Amino acid sequence: MSQASRQPQGTSVGERLLTQRDRRADGGARRVRVTRCDIFIARRFGGVAMMISSPVEAYRGVSLVAATDAQGDTLYRLALVHRDADLDIFLGDFRDGADAQASWSDWAAWFDLARLAMHDGEWVSVEAPAGKRSTAERRHPTSIARRRVSLFPRRMTGEALRLSGVFPNPREIAGNE
Repeated sequence: MSQASRQPQGTSVGERLLTQRDRRADGGARRVRVTRCDIFIARRFGGVAMMISSPVEAYRGVSLVAATDAQGDTLYRLALVHRDADLDIFLGDFRDGADAQASWSDWAAWFDLARLAMHDGEWVSVEAPAGKRSTAERRHPTSIARRRVSLFPRRMTGEALRLSGVFPNPREIAGNE
């Protein structure tokens, strides 16, 4: 039985609460709140309560990794991958490959992140996220150039000779004599 649903839970309210293992936390567990915009991780470390908030944009994408369990069966693990491995968020285990791939696509679409796969020890994107465009596509090539050209003629240059007589002694302004 899988520990995660095919559809991201909490999509109607926009969040999901998880409890995960954390080897460095007191008690070996941390609480995670996942929303479409932010990830909140709460744990105790050395008796001190800590809370980490990270925007979803800081995560690289949603990964799917196939492994074998103790019985030799294939187990698919779904996770939200961060540049810092301690901030990775486990999303679920699946025994059925079709369910795992469907959930992988659903989570990636829900977060608007890329789907990631391991290739030669590095995470690579399987595809670009559906709603995101590259910076070059978002920026119109002449939008800034047109605005700047219209601003320059309105700027008045200063006249050094006219401004030099306004405050001949700057100590008068500061009140230091």
